[in-house]
Amino acid sequence: MSDKFVSIQDASEISKKSIQTIRRAIKAKKLKFRKKKTAQGFNYLVSHDSLVETYKLRIETPVAEKVEKKAEVKTEVKSEVKAEKKVETGEVAITTADFREFTKSLESMINQHADERQNFLRLVNTLQEKIFVLENQLNLLAEPKKKWYQMWK
Repeated sequence: MSDKFVSIQDASEISKKSIQTIRRAIKAKKLKFRKKKTAQGFNYLVSHDSLVETYKLRIETPVAEKVEKKAEVKTEVKSEVKAEKKVETGEVAITTADFREFTKSLESMINQHADERQNFLRLVNTLQEKIFVLENQLNLLAEPKKKWYQMWK
């Protein structure tokens, strides 16, 4: 008898009990369980055999197969992720056409950067000129120290 562990959601589906009932049974230690550490805390995995024993279930093959299929899908997803990581870290053969295409795109990016830099410098010069004009206008406004009515004296 192999001891399989299933999630609380799967245990509730198998036993046709609510998730909260399964949690209460775990808390009362009526079910064998295992804690699986996650970033958010812990996930509880319930022993399939203790679930059958506690709730006196007759396991039909479709339900057992469903649990096994879920486990297989999870392992397949994990293996696919590992395979993708292997592809990312493996050596990649680059053809001359790929290299030429890369150099062309790199050159176009450099040219685009140069154009944007020139536009930025033009904008900065324009702003400097406007600031200079505004400073001159402020200086002209600040020059008269006499009050307007003192011109008749």
